[in-house]
Amino acid sequence: MAHDEQLHELVDALSDRSITDEQIATLNQRLESDQASRHGFMNLMRIEAELGALHHPLASWSFEDGATFVDSTEPLSTTSDQANLQSQAEPQSPSRRSVRFLQTMGALAASVAITAAASSWLTYEGVQGRGPLAAMLATDSVKGPAVTDVVARVAATRNCRWSGGTTDLGFGADVAGGELLELETGLAELTFPGGARVVLEGPAAFRISDSETVELYRGRVAAAVPTEAQGFSIKTPRLVIAETGAQFGVVAGADGSDEVHVFEGAIEARAVDDRGRITSVVNLASLEAARFRSANHRFARFNADDESFVRSLETRNGPGEGLLAFENFSYPAGPVAWQNGGFGWVGPWADLEAAATGASLEEAAGAAPSNGVARGSIAAADLVALGNRFVQSGNANRVRRTLSTSLGGVFDAAGLIESVDGLRLIGRNGSTIYISFLQRVSKTNDVFYGFELHRGDGNFNRVLCIGNGAEGNGYGVSTNFHYQRDVKEAAFESLGEENDAVNFVVVRIDFGDDDKDIATVYRNPSSLTEENSCVATAKLSGMFAFDRVSLGNFEGSKLHEIDEVRIGTDFRAVTGRRASGWNNNQEESFALRAPFVWSLPLASLK
Repeated sequence: MAHDEQLHELVDALSDRSITDEQIATLNQRLESDQASRHGFMNLMRIEAELGALHHPLASWSFEDGATFVDSTEPLSTTSDQANLQSQAEPQSPSRRSVRFLQTMGALAASVAITAAASSWLTYEGVQGRGPLAAMLATDSVKGPAVTDVVARVAATRNCRWSGGTTDLGFGADVAGGELLELETGLAELTFPGGARVVLEGPAAFRISDSETVELYRGRVAAAVPTEAQGFSIKTPRLVIAETGAQFGVVAGADGSDEVHVFEGAIEARAVDDRGRITSVVNLASLEAARFRSANHRFARFNADDESFVRSLETRNGPGEGLLAFENFSYPAGPVAWQNGGFGWVGPWADLEAAATGASLEEAAGAAPSNGVARGSIAAADLVALGNRFVQSGNANRVRRTLSTSLGGVFDAAGLIESVDGLRLIGRNGSTIYISFLQRVSKTNDVFYGFELHRGDGNFNRVLCIGNGAEGNGYGVSTNFHYQRDVKEAAFESLGEENDAVNFVVVRIDFGDDDKDIATVYRNPSSLTEENSCVATAKLSGMFAFDRVSLGNFEGSKLHEIDEVRIGTDFRAVTGRRASGWNNNQEESFALRAPFVWSLPLASLK
């Protein structure tokens, strides 16, 4: 069934308790005369019907408009509760609207199973202010408008099948606020204007009521919420998790139990009853989890299981689709030396220079060594990093890792290797390479730091550096190789004003004849899918063939952080928009069209 705008509007009005007599008449007529309308209606309504039937028997619900719901399985603690229950036990006359809706159910009975009709009645009770869904729908943050402006965007899908005839939620599709959705199978990754990212696993029923609220009625979701996404929350019928600066997973179970798993950061989960009242609270740190059971409104703690959640649809398991090397520092907190993860490298990270542990790093980054891995990631706008991050404190620190440039290696297979002075370097004439990374410092104008490309160790072999202080030039892109030998100074181009925010840097190197290479740098590109939409921040000429990556930080008292290093043969490969799970025909990214904020201050490290 194709997308039926009128039917969706009628169902949304019914769900929001704003349906008029005219709309009821229209809905009656459609359900009586059209089988496709009945099928679409039941698909949309059964989501809330199943929720309404989770815990409470029909006998505990009154059919009168305005009646108060009381759970007959719990003791009555007040005189008013007893009066309510006595009132519910007395015969009541159904309202005019209830009678009309009962007529609709009568029309459905000829073509829809009795159980489905009963489920729809239960759903109607919920949206009319009765039943376990009533308290959630009654709050302003949840009920919202029926369908409003765009509040999220589909960043990726994998083998998705949507219920109710929804076929237009592919990569890049807009999601309207208040739209009730059911993902029967597959995975869908959504991004939000504030920078939050969620991955939903089918089967799942959910509604995104606004750009800061995901209502998960059943299913599983993994969320990565940057600190700047203030007010973002995930709600189930029983829990509210409203945290920023954390990555966590939520399960809304059909058996009346929900789970929260924390991957990074800390969260507070609040349990709510049918009337929206907080009944219990649990605080969880990284790698902790809790299960909530509605039977006793209590939490049970256990260890988080991040492997049971899909946290991103980006392919990361090896070279391919233009991505040749990747490093997200997914190591335990501690020294980075001898760590050997990611792909596209020929060996582990090695310390070239390493000062003693800096006090500022001990206090702010979990006592990681001077060249070390700290727990948690850094992110910018539509990019949400996973794993951990690399951190250097001030003083004299440099680490290096060599890329796989050997005969038959990943870069050789891509036709990128040339032999120069006995070295196998990435830089064959006529080829192009892209490098991207996330970079942040805790203090500006504080002597040297940089992300470096080398052709052998040593400053004189530094073919490219993005950072501040190389040869005293300030914040920008520079090269020492060749220029230092011939003219005794580094070539340099400014990258604009330095800041202490996360900067996403993409470098394109076009290798020309006679070692006349061009490096184009995009600092925080406006699009993550279309290079032609981006304006270059700087361009530099030089000899840029390289075989290793180095990370340096010298003097001063700042922290230098690097995360999500990618090297590939095209723009999308290094911005995370690889072909697998993504639509290569997408014209512009969510970051380009939505009001993202790139600035992510290093507040926690100051």
